[in-house]
Amino acid sequence: MTMKSATLAIALVTGTLAAAAYPAPARAGDVSSAQLACYVDTYAYDQYQTGFCASVWAPRRATNPTTAVFQVVGLPAGNYYFQWRNLETGGALSCTSSQCTTSIATETRGDGEAMLEVTITDAATGARRTVAAVAHYYDGYN
Repeated sequence: MTMKSATLAIALVTGTLAAAAYPAPARAGDVSSAQLACYVDTYAYDQYQTGFCASVWAPRRATNPTTAVFQVVGLPAGNYYFQWRNLETGGALSCTSSQCTTSIATETRGDGEAMLEVTITDAATGARRTVAAVAHYYDGYN
């Protein structure tokens, strides 16, 4: 028996692989784990970060202004309603899905910030949760 297969056998016996392979089942109507993630769209391979995201503008590496992308994460399968709000202006946004985008400019061309909030409502149970995230866009050239 090789070291690799021995390690696998021990992991199977102790259940460490089984626990990792089978996460707890999702519960319908449970919005408690929902979070808001975002990224600032540049020419790089941008990835979502929960609660806060930031990017730096430089010539030929991004546009200015660009788009801040917000996405609800952590929801189990189900039907949900989404109500989006811009926390800077207090105004409602027209987004109706789990994703919303807004324009963002660096602090030298705007305020360099986008703050959105979304209230998620489970259509079956009425359970609600409000989450928010902040995106920052910095000028790395001027």
